[in-house]
Amino acid sequence: MKKYIFIILAVALLAFVGLQAQNKSEPGVYEYAIVKWDGPDRLYYNLPQSFVMVHVRSQGVTIPRDAQEEEWCLAYAANKMAGEGWEPINLNSRRILFRRAK
Repeated sequence: MKKYIFIILAVALLAFVGLQAQNKSEPGVYEYAIVKWDGPDRLYYNLPQSFVMVHVRSQGVTIPRDAQEEEWCLAYAANKMAGEGWEPINLNSRRILFRRAK
């Protein structure tokens, strides 16, 4: 009987410690970036430490003829940013806001 009480107390203690560890997690520190579509094949990357203007076609990318350029270029940028660890958190018709842990 004492064995079962000891086991139950040990499991309860481990569960309590696990819950406390989850509650003490610090809020994340993030850095943010914005990608803006501004023209036929032009993208602006507003990154934390730099600003870059890119012409998508000059990077050797062919935009499909039937694609809507604005949407296609923003999707291209989102995939490229995701490869660098950025997570999209908001978007509108011309911009995507990204974040990643510092």
